[in-house]
Amino acid sequence: MGSGGSKRARSASSDQSSGTDDGKDKKGKKGMKKKKEKSYLLKTLADHDEGINCMSMSEDGKLLVTGSEDKTARVWDLATDKCIQVMKGHTSYITCVQVFGDHAFTGSSDKKVRKWNLKTGECEVTIEGHAAPINRLICTGDFLFTSSYDRTAMCWDPDDGELLHIFRGHKRGVTPLMYIPAEDALKDDVLDIESNKDVLITGSADATAKLWDMDSGECIVTYRGHRGAILCLSADSTGLVIFTGSGDSTIRSWNITTGECYKTFEGHQSSIICMQVVQKLMYTGSSDCNAKCWVTEFGDCTRTYQGHRHTITTLKYNEGLLYTGCGDNLTRVYDAKSGALKRTFKGHEFVVNCIDLNDGKLYTASFDGTVKIWDVSDIKDDITSFGDKGDEENEEENAKNKKNKKKKDSNENDEQDSITEKNETESTEKLRNDDEKKDSEKDFDDDEEDLDDEITREIEEINKEMEAVKNM
Repeated sequence: MGSGGSKRARSASSDQSSGTDDGKDKKGKKGMKKKKEKSYLLKTLADHDEGINCMSMSEDGKLLVTGSEDKTARVWDLATDKCIQVMKGHTSYITCVQVFGDHAFTGSSDKKVRKWNLKTGECEVTIEGHAAPINRLICTGDFLFTSSYDRTAMCWDPDDGELLHIFRGHKRGVTPLMYIPAEDALKDDVLDIESNKDVLITGSADATAKLWDMDSGECIVTYRGHRGAILCLSADSTGLVIFTGSGDSTIRSWNITTGECYKTFEGHQSSIICMQVVQKLMYTGSSDCNAKCWVTEFGDCTRTYQGHRHTITTLKYNEGLLYTGCGDNLTRVYDAKSGALKRTFKGHEFVVNCIDLNDGKLYTASFDGTVKIWDVSDIKDDITSFGDKGDEENEEENAKNKKNKKKKDSNENDEQDSITEKNETESTEKLRNDDEKKDSEKDFDDDEEDLDDEITREIEEINKEMEAVKNM
C-alpha cells in the first residue's frame, strides 16, 4: 500500500458447544435470547468491478485512492464517502498507488506508471521504461522510485517522468523499496562512506537487499544472509539500522553502512509478509497465520498475536493497538502490549489487502472489490494499557531481564563449560556463514555480466519503440 507525502524513511476458529442429553437444559438454552453482536461497519464503498490491490490516503485525510484489478484507480471523498474521480488509462491491473500532494501515482502490470491529477482525474504523465510489471513505487517529491520484475529499480523526475537512474545488480525481480533521506540516516560520526547522501534500499527475490547511491546509481552495500526472497523492508527511527523480512521465515537487522548482520529474528514458521518498526519494537506478519512483536535490540519475541486462519497480508500499529488484515477475510485489532484480541471486523468476502486509519475510522480494502469503513473511535476504552513509550520500555526490560537470567543460570551451572560451548558455537557459526556467503556469491554472481547485458537490451528495445512512436 502506498503511503502519503512524507519524506521520512518510507514497506479462528469458532468453538461449538457440545450437545446435552438433558431435554430440560436444551429447552432452557433454546429459550434464551441470542445476544446481538454490535456492528461497527459505517459504510461500504463498492464501485470497483474487481478486486482492490492497493490503497493510499492523502496526508490531510480528505481523499482516498484505490487501485484495482479492473485497471482503474478511484478517488474517494472521505467527507461524503463518494467516488469523485475514476482514473482510466492502464491496460492491465494496478499493483501500487501513492497520493502525493494534488496528484496520485499508479503502477501497473502493463509496465507503466501514470501520474494523475486528483481534481480532474486526468493523466498528466505516462512513464515508460520498465520491461516487466511494476511492483512498488515511492514518491518523495523530488524523486519517484519504481521496482519491477525486470530485476531493476528506477528513479524518475516526478514532474515530467524523465528517467534519472537505473539501479542494476539484482539477479531476480525487485519488490520492496525504501528511501532514506540524508538528514534521517547518514550521520558524519558513523558513516564510512561519503556523507550527506540520500539512499535507496531495494529487496529482491534473489535473497539480497542493496543500498544504492543516489548520485551515481551504484550499489554501495549488499546485505547477504537470507535464504529466501526479501519481501518487506523497514528501518529504525535513526535510519542506521535496517530490517529485512524474508521468505525464509526470518527477519534480519543490519548495519546500514557496513552490511553487518546484527540479529536474526527466528520464530515465524513461514514467509514474512509485512512489518512495521515503532521505536524499539518491531511488529511482523507472516503466512504462518501469526503476527509477532519483537524487541529490536535483543531479537526476542515478546508477543504472538493469535487467531488468524490465513496469511497476514498487512498490519499497522497505532496508539497501543495492532491492526491486522488477513487472508481469512477478517480485520482484527489487538492490544499490542498484552496480545489480547480486542475486536474482529467481519464483512469482507475475500482477502483484506490494505488497511488505514483516520479520525476514529478504520478503512479496509479487499480483493472482493470493496472498501469498508469501520468505527474505531471508542476502541481505546477497551485497552488495558497503551502508549509507545511504556510498551517499549516494558518489553525491552523484560527481554533484558530474560537474557540476564539465562546468563546467570548458565554461569552458576558450569561457567567453564558455557565459555567453551560459546567459543565452539561461534566458530561453527563463522564457518557456516563463510560457506553460506561463498555459496550465495557463487549462485548469484556467476551470470551478472550476461544478465546486465540482457536487461540493457530490453531497455534499449523499449526506448527504440518509444522513439519510433514519437517520429510517426
